[in-house]
Amino acid sequence: MGRRQVLIAAAYGALMAVLACTLFVAPELDSVAWAGIGLCAAGAVVLGVRRHRPQRPGPWWALAAALVAMMSGDFLYGLIVGATTDPPPLVDLCYLAMFPFVAAALIGLTRASSTLAGRAGLLDLLALASATLLAGWVFIVGPRLSADGMTGTEWSIQAAYTLGDVVVLVVTVRLTRAAPRNPSAILLTAGAAGMLIGDVAYGLAQSRDGLAPGGPADAAYLVLYACWGAAALLPSMARLTAPPTAPTTADTPDRGLGMPWLLGAVAFAPLVLLAQALTGSVQDGPMIAAVAGITLALLVTRLNDAVRHHAEGLRRERTLRHAGTVLVSVTDAGAVAVAVRTAVRELLPADTPHIIVVDSSLTDLLPLNELSAPRIVPVGATPPLWQERLGEFGDVLICPLDAAVLYIAAERRDLRTVQDAVTVLAGQAALALARIALTEAASRRDSDDYLRAVAEHTNDVVIVLDDDERIRYTSPSVTELLGIWPTPFATLREIVAPDDRQQVDTTLGVALAGGRDGTRDTWSLRRPDGTRVLVEVRFRDLRDDRLVRGLVLTMRDVTEQRRHELEVLRRHWEATPGAANRDNSSRKYQ
Repeated sequence: MGRRQVLIAAAYGALMAVLACTLFVAPELDSVAWAGIGLCAAGAVVLGVRRHRPQRPGPWWALAAALVAMMSGDFLYGLIVGATTDPPPLVDLCYLAMFPFVAAALIGLTRASSTLAGRAGLLDLLALASATLLAGWVFIVGPRLSADGMTGTEWSIQAAYTLGDVVVLVVTVRLTRAAPRNPSAILLTAGAAGMLIGDVAYGLAQSRDGLAPGGPADAAYLVLYACWGAAALLPSMARLTAPPTAPTTADTPDRGLGMPWLLGAVAFAPLVLLAQALTGSVQDGPMIAAVAGITLALLVTRLNDAVRHHAEGLRRERTLRHAGTVLVSVTDAGAVAVAVRTAVRELLPADTPHIIVVDSSLTDLLPLNELSAPRIVPVGATPPLWQERLGEFGDVLICPLDAAVLYIAAERRDLRTVQDAVTVLAGQAALALARIALTEAASRRDSDDYLRAVAEHTNDVVIVLDDDERIRYTSPSVTELLGIWPTPFATLREIVAPDDRQQVDTTLGVALAGGRDGTRDTWSLRRPDGTRVLVEVRFRDLRDDRLVRGLVLTMRDVTEQRRHELEVLRRHWEATPGAANRDNSSRKYQ
């Protein structure tokens, strides 16, 4: 912890110590002391939420509300306890109001997080334990209980409080077992134990001479306030509600004890109530109501979790099915990238800030383990180019797509939510890219075969250049035209004489910078035997054509054609009057 954190913890401990001394040294000020203790603990929770900013602060706000409700009951009890030994209804109402807030906090803390992967088994265990405690109270403890100072109904109320304390303690113990090195979880468990001990001590005191300020119950309640407030002040409190950092066991989900056990536990309390109503007066109404409420809340929570998971699964399945349909029909890598980005946006929760990148330029620079399986890594572990682009997020999901890589930058909890679905999507996209590559290779082979078949029966020379300007295909007529056969992987300028390379480079540069309409020129090329040939060339840029993927050059020998054109032009000039006058003048002066 930092220095400021230590100072805050020390100030909190000192303030709690002063209030505790006031409670035990000056019992007449117990109402003021309890108000200060409760507000101090609730304020510590609020301060912890604002300082450490947990990703799901709702459970901690509910815990602060529970502390305020309990503090209100203690404050009112301290004001009125001198006038009567029986707690007023308003005090019981404050104490009862604490349990819904505690239940909301526990439900939030037991959601899937870095601490607990699932809570189905815990909820079923709590329901079964509540029904078992009710059975033990009604059939074993209740009939044998005889107390001079409390009626059966009052004992039932006290038992209901104890039952709620046991449920809280069981949940916090489960949190501590899941995160044994988390100080906040340990303090929550210690506070729950203090609440249980305090309620038991309170019940025993009420059955004898009444509750006296400064007794064991007050000490136990003081532990409750102090521990729950301190739990929120520690930085470890944020980890209790943080999303999972490691993959969960999706293949073996936590299914709990099964719905029959849960339904039996929920139905047990109404059956006990019916049995007591039919055999006589209802003696354990508060206890039965508490158990019925707890088990019903647990059942609703389980059903809500199941419905939510089912709805999310249906949405992801529908998105993946639609994406699979689109990927089957796409014909180029650009359409695959668009389909993948669209599907990922639909898989992510609504209004989630994110960045999606489908890249194939840096695949060779990534470690092999990053291309083997999807994984969530810090943005700092990505190539520098993506660190700059994805820097506004802390984590990125890297997923291989055959010859490309999918980067999804978002909050870690959102990435964990869609990781499994994106894995399936990546497999579909990889198959689509592989299919497109195979289709293009087959089409290019067929195209080359067709071009070869046509070019072999024509005098024109056809040359196909790749992006690096190397010759991929040359028709056989190049030997007749230039008197050479290009070596493998040669470039166009390498097959012409050094003196002719300037005109080749000039025309090739114009062709590469021009459009698809083509570039025309005339070259005078020297053959290996020293003779020159005049060729007419035409370039067509078909690099975007999925069947060609290259620059097509057509060369035609126009040497004889130009010689014939010059001869015709010379004869035509000789037949003109100007040419005749020039010849007469020449003979006159001879």
